[in-house]
Amino acid sequence: MKHVLFNGRTARRWRSERGAALVEAALVLPLFALILAGTIDFGRVMYTLLAVQGAARAGAAYGTQSNIKAFDTAGIRSATTTAAADTSGFTVTAPAAGSTPTCKCWDGSTETAMAACTSTCAGTVRLYVTVTGQTTFTTAVAYPAIPSSLTITRSVTMRAQ
Repeated sequence: MKHVLFNGRTARRWRSERGAALVEAALVLPLFALILAGTIDFGRVMYTLLAVQGAARAGAAYGTQSNIKAFDTAGIRSATTTAAADTSGFTVTAPAAGSTPTCKCWDGSTETAMAACTSTCAGTVRLYVTVTGQTTFTTAVAYPAIPSSLTITRSVTMRAQ
């Protein structure tokens, strides 16, 4: 008995469907590439967002080490930009040079904003350092109906010791 893997009809059918896989791949690959590029850009934007947040946090942490460092805007800005060394186009927008931290009066149960840190307070004066970092993120691929440039701004406020 002779075993036939393909009879003539099966072979003709197989030859007629040979190009189907190529057509399907041609239709699916561009969609797959767009999804892959979108995933990569999403990861990049999240990394940039976290880097800006971390840099602002590092600057605020520097300023909260002591009351003297809370007023050291140059040191705060330096700590922030050093922490953002791997983020291109990063700028520190606050605290501005020569600015003072925010002060609030704590009376033991509530905290009220003060006009200036030199104002009198019935309780304890608390200093708060706010640092704001900013960068511009640009996507690797231009997507339709989605802006290719995004400004990422993050602020961190911490109470000084």
